Amino acid sequence: MTKPAHLMIKSLYQAINRRDISAAIDCIDDECVYEDLNFPQPFRGKAAVQQLFEESFRGVPDDLLFIIDDITTADSSSTGVLWHVELDGIPFPNGRGVSFYRLSETTGKLIFARDVVEPPIKPGKVAFWIIRLVTPLVRRLLKRQPETSATAKSEQPQPWVAIALALVAIVYTYVLLLSPPNQLLPGEPIWAIQPETLQEILDESLNFFLILPILNGVGIHVMESPTVHPTLEALFNFAEAWIFMFLPLLLMDKRGRHLPKVLMWSVAMFLTNVILTPYMALRYTVPPPQEKDEPDKGWLARLFGWIGLIVGTLAIVWGFVGRPEFGDLAQRAQYFRELLMSNRVTIAFCVDLVLFSIFQGVLLTAVIPSNKRGRWLRYVPFWGLAVWLII
Repeated sequence: MTKPAHLMIKSLYQAINRRDISAAIDCIDDECVYEDLNFPQPFRGKAAVQQLFEESFRGVPDDLLFIIDDITTADSSSTGVLWHVELDGIPFPNGRGVSFYRLSETTGKLIFARDVVEPPIKPGKVAFWIIRLVTPLVRRLLKRQPETSATAKSEQPQPWVAIALALVAIVYTYVLLLSPPNQLLPGEPIWAIQPETLQEILDESLNFFLILPILNGVGIHVMESPTVHPTLEALFNFAEAWIFMFLPLLLMDKRGRHLPKVLMWSVAMFLTNVILTPYMALRYTVPPPQEKDEPDKGWLARLFGWIGLIVGTLAIVWGFVGRPEFGDLAQRAQYFRELLMSNRVTIAFCVDLVLFSIFQGVLLTAVIPSNKRGRWLRYVPFWGLAVWLII
């Protein structure tokens, strides 16, 4: 006579807590499918489940135990368990979970299991916002495409690229702007930003493109420049000069022809990759153009290229030698290292520069015909884009 489901599962937990893998595996059916949602694929068969158990407890202290909080039986072969993990009698952080189990009607052993573990990151209401953002994109992209020839397939939208970029946008926004203080990054999220951080952002914005510091430096004092560490001013203005040069590039990107480019770029000047990454995702929801002609850059592209080149290069020089009262190069480097360990705004700008490099390469690859000279400029961050716009 086989045990009822709830007694079989209690026996399984007791064996696991004793680290008696043999007794635990004796509860497992040969055809068991064990889904631990920490892993991308389920474990199929007794041997795979045994390997999971052995790896899970290798090096784990004996006083780390799974404690059953509640067990509910749906019928004679199915049961659900609420559980938590304790270490030496103390509840383990992020150690709660819920599991569902079903026994084989033939052998009376565990044939299906699913473990859902408490996630370490708890976005709260942000999760609803993420779902609302992603759902329309997933609905559109996962529609079945008609069968086409190999040539036609190359001209289809690329839904998985779009989904991957949409996820990058979500992670970027959550981690850099919304994640709680010191959960994933140091510093405050946008919903708990401190007055001194707001003042720092305002001062950097007033020194946009270093216009006020330059005017003050030549004796023009219509408005005084806020005193900001030159390292911060350099990072801010270099990033702004780079995103500034993206406008003519976006206008030449035929694959993004269905998007409000000027509006998205205007907002991206303030929110950078909160906007630019969704643009890159949305452009992959339509097929690429069948023909790629040499773009007519015109005076607008050259103007943006020159402005971006001058401001970006000047920003780097300013970071090294501007405002001498802030110390020498070694002191500035040490200050920058400290910012990377404590200042979320600085971290965000550094992430922006990495993403700008990637997106510059993607967009220039789409815009420059493969038979044109100068195509190698797409691999040169910032200066490659500036030079290509100018020539």
